[in-house]
Amino acid sequence: MNLYDKFSELNIDIASLTVKKQQTDYKIKYVSEYIRVWAIISAERKEVKDISFIDCMCNAGVYADGDCCTAIEVLRIFIEIANNHKEKNFHLYLNDFDYDKIKFLNSVLNLVYDVELENLKIHIDNKDVNVYLDSLVKNSNIFGMGRSVVLYIDPFDFGTVIIPKVTEVLKKNYCEVIFNFFSSDYSRNIRNDKERIKKCIGGLSIKNKEEIIEYIQKQLKVGSIKYLFSYEFKTRKNVELYQIIFVTPSSKGLEKLKDVLWKVFDGKEFHRNEDETGQLSFFTTEDEKELRAKEYATEAKRMLLKKYSGEKVSYSTIEIYLIENTMLREGQIIKYVIKPMIDEGILTKNGETRNSSNYKKDTYTVGGFNE
Repeated sequence: MNLYDKFSELNIDIASLTVKKQQTDYKIKYVSEYIRVWAIISAERKEVKDISFIDCMCNAGVYADGDCCTAIEVLRIFIEIANNHKEKNFHLYLNDFDYDKIKFLNSVLNLVYDVELENLKIHIDNKDVNVYLDSLVKNSNIFGMGRSVVLYIDPFDFGTVIIPKVTEVLKKNYCEVIFNFFSSDYSRNIRNDKERIKKCIGGLSIKNKEEIIEYIQKQLKVGSIKYLFSYEFKTRKNVELYQIIFVTPSSKGLEKLKDVLWKVFDGKEFHRNEDETGQLSFFTTEDEKELRAKEYATEAKRMLLKKYSGEKVSYSTIEIYLIENTMLREGQIIKYVIKPMIDEGILTKNGETRNSSNYKKDTYTVGGFNE
């Protein structure tokens, strides 16, 4: 949605807005597409009464080019689903430390959300992100039984969000988190850091990217969180900008995220900013997806052999391991990994289900691993 032609009506000063970069378009599409899927599934669950999206650093609602920020795209999704599910309550929690951005955000909200729904509420705060995270730790109005929550944290750099504060939220509450790890800022500035970055990692001395990734994963895989997946965004020169890290207590959440990645990025293992060349590809999009799936499957087979060599494992164990550790999604595992490995004689289907064609209910014996 673009509101550029409404700026004068909204009394918005373009100079005070963030200039949107190329990768941001894809980031917004990625996050909002997942929220659409998650919100629909949540609304259809009988036990869920409240559905909440929390944007800890929501920006002004629009960018300088007029395109809407993630929070507004999520609002539009909530409006649609709330109209179809009057029995559910939808909440949009928005926070930003910049008062001017909150002022502009309110103007955008008044324009987009012009017809108020009884079952859709918007809550706005103007706090430092770390103070805001503190307020979420034991907030029983947002978290708890019958509530489905996604917490979105998208800082402008790495040295803003104190990671242990995110950890405390996750220790106390059941929710999913989408976190932007600004790896380029970390890599550029950690060696000459003046405590800006160090305070965000609990005062620890971590000097390389591998250690910081391990630290973040450890900090986010706490409480009810079981699964984590990172997706990289890179520059035209293939230098990593940031990783969008997704954590969830639910294997279903992980499966749906992978479906969204294939929908938004056509199965590419990372997003890279590219110039428009106008050149035609020899392959269709579906051809390219097929080639990527086969390529990922080759690595997946090797990983399975190494991880479970000589072991008897269930299909669900194989599925979750590959979804969390490769780009493959649930619907590709049997076709590209299980069946080919059986044909190659490196995986045995144990026949523990009455229906021999049922792959998901069976167990498998994994062959030996050779480097």
